[in-house]
Amino acid sequence: YGKGQIFSVLLLLPVISILFLCFQVSLFNFVFLIAWALALPYAQFRPLASSICTVWTCVIIVCKMLYQLTSIDPSTFSSNCTLPGENETKVNLEELKTSVLYSGPVDPAEWVGLRKSYPLLVYLRNNLLMLAILAFEVTIYRHQEYYRCRNNLTAPVTKTIFHDITRAHLDDGLVNCVKYFINYFFYKF
Repeated sequence: YGKGQIFSVLLLLPVISILFLCFQVSLFNFVFLIAWALALPYAQFRPLASSICTVWTCVIIVCKMLYQLTSIDPSTFSSNCTLPGENETKVNLEELKTSVLYSGPVDPAEWVGLRKSYPLLVYLRNNLLMLAILAFEVTIYRHQEYYRCRNNLTAPVTKTIFHDITRAHLDDGLVNCVKYFINYFFYKF
C-alpha cells in the first residue's frame, strides 16, 4: 500500500500523548484516562476518543489561560486546614506539620488542574505538545485516506504494519521474524 503503510504505526500516538499528562495529576486529566480506557480495547472508538481528547485539550488550554487573569485571585478561595490534635489522629504530629495540606493555604483549583504560573508557555507545554501530536495523527489519517482514494486502494483488513507477513513467514529469516513480531505486537496493542 505504499507510503500509507508506514503511517499505520501512528495509532500509538494518542497513548504516547497521555504519558505527557502523567506529569500533572488532576481532575482535568481524568477525561483522557476515561476516553482511552474505553477506546483502546475497541478500535472503532479510537477516532472518537482522539476527537474528544483534542477538544478537551483545547478546553484545558483555554481554562488555564483564563485562570492567569489578574481578576482571579486564588487567595479568595484558598482555605487553611486546621491541624488535628494528637488524640484525633494516629499519624505522627511531625509528619502532619510537613504535609502540604497543613503548611499553608490550600487552593482547590490545583486539584482541578489550575494554578497561577508566570511563564505561561512552560505551564501549557504538555497540553500544547499533546494537541500537536493529536493534530499530527489526524493529518496522517487524512493522508492515508486521500492516498487510498487517489490510487483506488482499499483499507487493509488486518490493521497491521506488514500486510504480507503471516505466521508461515516466521521461519523464513531474521527480517521476516522481526516483521512478524512487530505485527503481533501492533495487533495486540
